[in-house]
Amino acid sequence: MTHKKSPNPANTTTHELLSAISNLVSVLEDGRLTYINPAGVHMLGARGEDEVLGHDLAEFIHADYADLIALGLDAFAEEDAGVPLKLHPQNARPIDVLMRVQKLTRPSPHKEPAFMVECRDIDNYIRASEDARKREQRLANVLGAVRDAILTINTKGIVQSINAAGERIFGYPKHHVIGQNIRMLFPSSHADHHDKYLANYAKTRESPLINTTQELEAQHANGAVFPIELTVTEIREGTQRLFTGVIRDITERNKVLSKIHHLAHHDALTNLPNRTLYIERVERAIYRAKRTQKPLALMFVDLDKFKPINDTLGHEAGDAVLKTVAERMLACVRQSDTVARFGGDEFVAILENLDGPENAAKVAQKVLAKLSAPIAVPGGQTATVGASIGISTFPDDGTTMDALAHAADQAMYAVKNAGRNGFQFYKDLADQGT
Repeated sequence: MTHKKSPNPANTTTHELLSAISNLVSVLEDGRLTYINPAGVHMLGARGEDEVLGHDLAEFIHADYADLIALGLDAFAEEDAGVPLKLHPQNARPIDVLMRVQKLTRPSPHKEPAFMVECRDIDNYIRASEDARKREQRLANVLGAVRDAILTINTKGIVQSINAAGERIFGYPKHHVIGQNIRMLFPSSHADHHDKYLANYAKTRESPLINTTQELEAQHANGAVFPIELTVTEIREGTQRLFTGVIRDITERNKVLSKIHHLAHHDALTNLPNRTLYIERVERAIYRAKRTQKPLALMFVDLDKFKPINDTLGHEAGDAVLKTVAERMLACVRQSDTVARFGGDEFVAILENLDGPENAAKVAQKVLAKLSAPIAVPGGQTATVGASIGISTFPDDGTTMDALAHAADQAMYAVKNAGRNGFQFYKDLADQGT
């Protein structure tokens, strides 16, 4: 059984013309190749059209682009500029091509559309590029962004085409965008520079946007500004110079990254900064203290009688106590200060821009008073804790994070040894010869 459809006499001239074209030209019906010109047979490395007809086009696409082709030819029918990808001929190395897809109408009773697919060999162009690695990356970005906005503009910034994803991302129907300056899709902070970029690139061939990926802000039709990732590539259509922009809405990605960053720097139970963020904060605080010559205090807080709560009331009660301790400590400091949790029942406060040690003493007294109040825990019960607080000050007790932390830790243990539930300055220990 042959898959080739014989042309009728009226179409003989058309088939002769297609046979003379050097690009691959094929027709797909119901997902299968029903026509391919001689150049296409040669490009696919076949000995004849019988080795090709009846097959799915995906069989001749390089495996790297399988996910892209799986989207269906409908996804590419609107892309007038074409899509670069690789063909995988039989028994031959891959070929870089520019694929264009056109939807064809089919008479009833056919439900599925037919497609004409043209592939132009751009292998020599790709291989001759001085920056092949970067070009491959840009092509990969374009291929991976079919779900993203793809726009084409001319040298004056006038939009020539926009795909369906672009309509969805920006909230404008296609006819409201095509023919307009692309600046309409950006807030004024970016739009004001857009025409300058194009004019400068036309003169110097240099631009911070061409052939790079930038993070910018775009503006939805409803006025909302959102973050995007923009990749711009220059293309040629005859003598006309055009620019294709692939735009990805990275709102959700940024939210995920922000959440990951938050989780990596905060205690999951109390939402206080963890040890990692504490180190970053205390180093910055020391730098500011050196610059302003204002005292800085480091306050180590270790809860008293916390272990019996876990042992007698359970870990849920212990967690409730730790959350309440965090809230009460935050209520004792300024917004510019930091309260962190080291884990277990250990907390630390960084008190900046102090007038003197007495300010730190006042905070310690507040903490002790706040923590002395009973804490409601699951099961309708209450728990009570105290705190042993050790305080070191910059620059008297040290000028580095390690020195200040060591001093505060020693002062805190001195309180533990003296009976707990109090505070102690390291400087006073040193003066007492302890």
